[in-house]
Amino acid sequence: MEKQRWLYITLLKEFLLCWIQFKRLYGKYRRGELRFSDVASFVDDKDPYSPMYYLKELSHRLFRDRNDKVPSEGMLLDLAIGSIFHEAMKLRENLYQMEVYRPSFESFREDVSSSGNRLKEEFLRIGKRAEKGVKEGIQEIRRLFNNTLEQIRLFMIRIGKNNPLFIRFIVKEEKLLRQAYGRRAFEGLMAELFPQGETAQLKESAFVFMESMYFSEASKLWERYLRVNPEDQEARFFNLYCQGYNAYLENRFPQALKMWERALEMISGVKHLGGYLERIMEISHKITREAFEHGKSKEAQKARLFLEKLSLKLRGGQDAHL
Repeated sequence: MEKQRWLYITLLKEFLLCWIQFKRLYGKYRRGELRFSDVASFVDDKDPYSPMYYLKELSHRLFRDRNDKVPSEGMLLDLAIGSIFHEAMKLRENLYQMEVYRPSFESFREDVSSSGNRLKEEFLRIGKRAEKGVKEGIQEIRRLFNNTLEQIRLFMIRIGKNNPLFIRFIVKEEKLLRQAYGRRAFEGLMAELFPQGETAQLKESAFVFMESMYFSEASKLWERYLRVNPEDQEARFFNLYCQGYNAYLENRFPQALKMWERALEMISGVKHLGGYLERIMEISHKITREAFEHGKSKEAQKARLFLEKLSLKLRGGQDAHL
């Protein structure tokens, strides 16, 4: 189940990346600058690393090549992605006709037999069909993408609520989502996913990052939350907890102890400490032992004094001071 959730999120990200890449291609088309090489880097039926090929195969893996029942929105999404892929392949072939074959037979002026003339006329018809195919094809792909974006939005709402992996995706890929949907549509999506508002989103997302041990990202979210709610003691505690833990993981032990010492001053406003102080205690013991082993007596002494203060806090000595 966990692996499947990761694949869902990968599918969402890859679809949005393909949509943004297509928007660039469409811009080139509008300016008269679209070339075969542009589309060839977007879609290829033989290159597994081609963006649209990879997206199509991932979609089939999630929604088509399965033994269990596939949700209807998943089947619809797979059909839409498959259709985009095949329309993009037709666009690629039509551009190839226009760029490679048409210049050759248009420049062919030698006298030829009657059958040769008939071939020339057929080539011209093929060229005109290719030109028409490009015009119609790129518009069809654009319509498919736009309609599928709505399906993606509904799909995100279905899998996103109470899904830590998805919340992490939303936070880390906010820029991508804004590019894909635009400001107003993105804000609408956030309102549906987090009906309690932005602050609830920030808080929930920060806890998700903490549980996954992404402490640097969690701290950034706590800081954004504190800009809106600067007096929230619990948020200040968790922000300092994350900063300290991140410093510890980066082997900046004095900084870790400094952040955690400041965090202790906030615990009166924390309703659910949930083992956080015990975790600080466990890591602080490791820091103390390592400092002694490496002959860092001053660092070891500071760590020991911090442990004494932390022990008092754990026993309920809220007024303990160094």
